[in-house]
Amino acid sequence: MTDGPGTVPGRVEITTRALTSCARAVAAERLGAPTKRVRVDLGDASGALAMDITGPIAAGTDLVERTTSAAAEIRIRVSALTGRRVGAARIELTGIVRERDVRVR
Repeated sequence: MTDGPGTVPGRVEITTRALTSCARAVAAERLGAPTKRVRVDLGDASGALAMDITGPIAAGTDLVERTTSAAAEIRIRVSALTGRRVGAARIELTGIVRERDVRVR
């Protein structure tokens, strides 16, 4: 039984650890925070992937709007990268990340 030309038999499985790492990297990027300061816990939301994200957000204006927007972007990007349906992305902010002044020598 073949699905079409170029189809490779078998299946691909992505481990929970890999899914978590992917979601963490995407969340850190969208929040503008260092990856090491972002935590992601995965769960189930009626058969879809649910993410609980905890970490800081980059300094700026309208944190509520930016956090809401980041949650939607994280859901879309993680879904695109993993091929999984993402049902929810809940974000708990733990602080503000400010850009460091870079010294010029």
